[in-house]
Amino acid sequence: MKLKKIKIVNFGQFSNVTFDLSSPKLNVFYGTNEAGKSTVVAFIKQIMFGFHLKKQSSAFFEDYTPLARVSPMGGSLFFENDRGDHFELERLYAGGKGLKGGTLTVKLNEQIVPESVFFEEIKNIDGDFYADSFIFNQDMLAKVEKIQQTDLLERIYYLGASNSDQLIDLRDDFAKKASEIFKKMGSNPPLNVLFNKLKDQRIKVDEAENEFNDYRTLSEQEKTQASALREQEQALQKLQSEQEQLRQLQNQVPNYRKLIELEREVEQVEFDPEKYQAAQRLDLEAKNLQKEQSELEQQLANFSSNDENQNSLKLLVQKKPEILQWRAEDRDCQQDFQQVSQQQEQLLTLNPDLHQITNLTQADIIQLQNDFEKLPASEDNTSSSENAVGKYAAIGSGLIIVIGIILLVASSPLIGGLVMLIGLVGACWGIGKQKQEKRVLNQQAKQAKLIKEQRITFSHKYGLNPDQLDLHSLVNEWRQYQMLEQKKQNDLQHERELNEQLAKIAMKISATLDCSIEPSFEAVIASLDELENRLANSRHIADQRIDLQKRLAKTQAELHDLNLRLKTAFAQAQVQDMTEYQALQAKSTRQAELKTKISLLKDNLGENLAEIKQLQESNQLAKKLETVQIKIDQKQEVIKELQTKDAETKVKMTNLANSNAVFAAKQELANTETEFRNLSIEYLANLAASKWISRALDLASNERFPKMLKTAKEYLRLLTNNRYNSLNIDKKLTVTRFDGKKIKVQYLSRGTSEQLYFALKLAFVEQIKDQINLPILIDDSFVNFDDQRVNQIKQLLGQVSENNQVLIFTAQAGLVEKLQLKPLTFTKGTE
Repeated sequence: MKLKKIKIVNFGQFSNVTFDLSSPKLNVFYGTNEAGKSTVVAFIKQIMFGFHLKKQSSAFFEDYTPLARVSPMGGSLFFENDRGDHFELERLYAGGKGLKGGTLTVKLNEQIVPESVFFEEIKNIDGDFYADSFIFNQDMLAKVEKIQQTDLLERIYYLGASNSDQLIDLRDDFAKKASEIFKKMGSNPPLNVLFNKLKDQRIKVDEAENEFNDYRTLSEQEKTQASALREQEQALQKLQSEQEQLRQLQNQVPNYRKLIELEREVEQVEFDPEKYQAAQRLDLEAKNLQKEQSELEQQLANFSSNDENQNSLKLLVQKKPEILQWRAEDRDCQQDFQQVSQQQEQLLTLNPDLHQITNLTQADIIQLQNDFEKLPASEDNTSSSENAVGKYAAIGSGLIIVIGIILLVASSPLIGGLVMLIGLVGACWGIGKQKQEKRVLNQQAKQAKLIKEQRITFSHKYGLNPDQLDLHSLVNEWRQYQMLEQKKQNDLQHERELNEQLAKIAMKISATLDCSIEPSFEAVIASLDELENRLANSRHIADQRIDLQKRLAKTQAELHDLNLRLKTAFAQAQVQDMTEYQALQAKSTRQAELKTKISLLKDNLGENLAEIKQLQESNQLAKKLETVQIKIDQKQEVIKELQTKDAETKVKMTNLANSNAVFAAKQELANTETEFRNLSIEYLANLAASKWISRALDLASNERFPKMLKTAKEYLRLLTNNRYNSLNIDKKLTVTRFDGKKIKVQYLSRGTSEQLYFALKLAFVEQIKDQINLPILIDDSFVNFDDQRVNQIKQLLGQVSENNQVLIFTAQAGLVEKLQLKPLTFTKGTE
């Protein structure tokens, strides 16, 4: 990707500056300090990757807001790729508008395309990648000792494999997990801890097996004691079961007594539930009919007589068609008014001078015409060529005199004298002609001034320019405008008349409805609709009153029939009214509940009922409970003594390792061995995955890193004239001197360390040229180079520029001379 042209609109100190790059290989920008070299470097970087104004820590995102208060900020870069396609990148930023990064427009062969088309050409790298790889300046040269192998590898892998950044993170994650599981000299990692734990557990298993033999002897003794204890406990359990049964009988005594009391309350009640429910339904229907009768009587009482004046309502309602006609006429007037206004606006738009005379009367227009006719016509000044005859004659005569003098001296005195005489005569005539022309010009100037004053007076009076005025057309348009204005006034008068008639109707409706009605067509029409509803409602009310009277008579008949049927039901049940009937029903329900409770108590007592009745009558229950309790106490004493002996044996067994302890120790050892084996597998898997991903990235990047190191060594030998012939990159960067001694970067001279930096970065650019080929920017990076180093870097840049375009920005005139290129220069300014 070659840079063909740089076009700066506004950036830093530059405004409307363009640099055409003559060479696709090597170009030199020459300028003194503060000429703007670093500004152009920053411009190239920020046009491609965005402006980052203020509060940005990167060395290549300084605030290059234009020094002058101009907008927009930015410009364009023009590129050409290997296929001959032309890209134009235009990035602009206006204060307070858009993103801080500016707005980027990308054109491919003069057609606007998405940004991604360009960035796919350069593998979607970002600004940091470009700055670290393709830009050289004094600040970055000083960071050579911070270069690490991992940084270079990650950039190379970025080009070799898709999603390489995720693969690198995955590789580092596997390596980190492996180091967290095991370290050769560590003690805290879990695999190291498990290894030591295995040793301790194997010793513990051996000790447990020795104690197990003593444990088995005590175990036989404990079994004999346990057998005797179980026999006593079984006997105790039988006694406790007997005691529990007696207590259950004792607990059921209250239920037995309750059963006796309920049986005494039982009596016979004659009650038919079906007849009771039928009587309830009749009573409910009678109450509903009474309620309905009351509601109908209330509704009839609420109907008021219709006292409205039906004739006056009808007369007002009959006005509705006429009012609708008025509304249509009103809308026509409004539409006509709008059309006329639009025509007036069109006249004013077509002839702006009409604004100045719309308020003039017919007399004012006649006066305007008279004043315009009295204006003198404007006169053009006599051309300068016509008024300069005397001047040209004087000049020509002077030339003739000079020619005569030459002839008089050089060849022929006679001819020279005649020529001089002719020149003198012409000069005198020319001087006289000049004076005459001057007088004529003065008269013309006075006449022109007078005409100009009269035309200015006319313009001030009427606000019209007489030089551009078509008075006849303007007066005709004024007449059209006045006719349209008169039509508008007629429409307004008709609207007022319609509104007056509408207001009278509104007052009549207000009096009829006893409320204030707005004198508008919508309100009046809505009120007439309400009057129509009132007329219809009056007729509906009359129909409703008749219907209510019929329903009331029917309800009264049905209520009388129900009351007769209800009295018959009361007589059959031998009660006086519904209250007595409800009391009889409650008594019947009470007897049913007593029978249910008695049944539940008998079910609860069950088979124990006969035994409880016998024990309760003979008072033997308490004596049996007391005898059983004494036997239980005696048995518990025997059991307690046996438990004490058994406990002593168990204490002795506890101090020894039993089979469970041996098994637990062996199980714990087996668990630890399994955990150790699983963790070892996990460690080896993470380590193998990390190594495999690293190798896969090497293969995907086509072994670029070893090739880059080889090229960097060649460049270092070339730049240092074989003084340093090798280098090594790991966590620390070292170089190897010609005598085989390895030297750290911090012990190199400033010039040598910068040569090393050039070798590394240019070798990196060489390795990625097949994927990314962008201009290399070198900003005053040779200030610490002596003449020999300059010659060496010149040789190397010549080699590199065969594949990558190189732009050198320098204030060193000597370097420009050595490069033997015509430099691009800057205007004086401030970076």
